[in-house]
Amino acid sequence: MTRSSKIVWRIVAALTVLALVPLWLPLVLGVLGFYVDEPGWYVAKIVVQKSKPVSVCQKIISTPWNVLSPPTADQRALCIFDYARLTQDPSACELLMPSEYGWSCLGAVKSELGKGWGCGSTAENINCGAHDIYAKNLGISDCNIYKERVLQNWCYEERSAVLPGIDDCQKIPVEFPDWREECRGRYAFKQKDATPCKTITNEKRRAICEMEIDAWQKYSKNWSFARP
Repeated sequence: MTRSSKIVWRIVAALTVLALVPLWLPLVLGVLGFYVDEPGWYVAKIVVQKSKPVSVCQKIISTPWNVLSPPTADQRALCIFDYARLTQDPSACELLMPSEYGWSCLGAVKSELGKGWGCGSTAENINCGAHDIYAKNLGISDCNIYKERVLQNWCYEERSAVLPGIDDCQKIPVEFPDWREECRGRYAFKQKDATPCKTITNEKRRAICEMEIDAWQKYSKNWSFARP
């Protein structure tokens, strides 16, 4: 074989190896524990099922030739977000700060912790579907206008969360501990003072309370939704 033939063969071999990279590279990385071109939500589900730490999300790799897949950073962030939501672990959301996505992460965890109780409301209606109670929104100037205890609880919480100088959380009966603690968290955020968070006994809810205030004070000036 002549020298020129050897050079041609080497070039052909190199090109062949490069052409096969999309086939062999994911296999090699998979053996090494990486998740190649896997969606973040899927990896988060695996991580939770196998009781692995959230740091595994950093092993997601999106290959450049998979042009339809979001970039690596986005998939890793989605994995962390879903891990926090599935485990109800607000500490994982710190990995997404100071982005707005980190703030949304705290909201997702809070939503998971609030399943099975509580109410939502609009200017016209109050929806307490978890308690099978639906009512017209009569405002929060006087909670006694509502006959159902659940609606009164909602009213006390809203007053504590939005009205200046009002803390009605103690008016929520002790047989509604989750509601009382959610009320304390919202009151603390209104005040931008983490001191009331210390009275929250649920560890995860207390962590959210403290993290929300800390994150807002540090980063909200850079968040589009927080600007006046």
